Amino acid sequence: MEYRIAAILIVDDAPMNRALLADMLGDEYEIIEAENGIEAVSILQASVERIALVLLDIVMPEMDGLEVLAMMNSHGYIANTPVIMVSSETSSSVIKRAYDLGATDFISRPFDTYIVKRRVMNTLMLYAKQRTLVDMVENQIYERQKSVNM
Repeated sequence: MEYRIAAILIVDDAPMNRALLADMLGDEYEIIEAENGIEAVSILQASVERIALVLLDIVMPEMDGLEVLAMMNSHGYIANTPVIMVSSETSSSVIKRAYDLGATDFISRPFDTYIVKRRVMNTLMLYAKQRTLVDMVENQIYERQKSVNM
């Protein structure tokens, strides 16, 4: 079995924020960057199976983070690709909307390195465990179906 490092898509219109997050996570994860929602959607459409996690800013020009989440929902990406919102936005209605659209977690700016790393790791572990459980259930269903057919 080949080990692959998890790829994290960082989507933020501010180069400084992308650089900060990339510096925090780059030693442990492959970092892919997008400077706006349109670029993020393009990357997801081309290689969603490669992306283990999306760190997504809410407020961006052209296509904001909530629009990216809505697109991920419409294409079914949100089921297997967790999204952590990163923003200085503190409006509870905006944050609630992000959660309603499928965001897994929220990290506020300014960033705390320990919190960012911990939330990323926890989210990736949670999704890995979920995938393992889904695989187990699918295997059990397959085995049952196989014995019923015999």
